[in-house]
This record gives sequence, C-alpha cells and structure tokens, in this order.
Amino acid sequence: MNQRKLTSKFVPMRTCIACRTEKAKADLVRLVRTEDNDVRVDHSGRLEGRGAYLCRDMACWESGLKGSYITHALKIAITPENCEELLKYGREVCEVKENGREDK
Repeated sequence: MNQRKLTSKFVPMRTCIACRTEKAKADLVRLVRTEDNDVRVDHSGRLEGRGAYLCRDMACWESGLKGSYITHALKIAITPENCEELLKYGREVCEVKENGREDK
C-alpha cells in the first residue's frame, strides 16, 4: 500500500534566440552582457549579467550574431570585432558537436 510517486528530475529549459527552439539549458551556449558592455561566452552558465542562448548549430550562430537577435536579446549593440570573436567560438563549438565529442 505504500506507493511512491516517481518524479522525474527537473531540467531547466531555455530558448535559442535564433531558431526559437526550446532545449535543455545544458544543450545551449549562453552569451552574457558584462558590466563593461562586452558580450562573451558564459562557460559556467552562472556569470552575472543579461544572458541569451544559442544552439550548437552554425546557422543559429550566424543568424543570431549577424541579425538583430543578439542586439534585441542583450539590449546592446555588439562590435564587429566582438561578433567575429563569437563566431569563431561558435565554429569551434559546432565542429565539436559534428565530430561527436562534446567536452564541457
């Protein structure tokens, strides 16, 4: 008579700013606006500042960074240099995903 409910573990979900697909937070890459109005990758997912998420798909990185998605999400205009730096990181992340080994 002693029945326990089986509860599944809570998984935080986030939305990619480019393709609008909702995925687990761990499957997305977080970009954060820092105090000095710079945009950088948040490897830990816990940096302070306004954040936005992108899929590990190069199409999302290109449209998210070159379009107005990142500007709207982080409420800041990113510099061309910063955009290129983030795109370079995006290429590395997407390459790792395609090769099948994701190191976190």
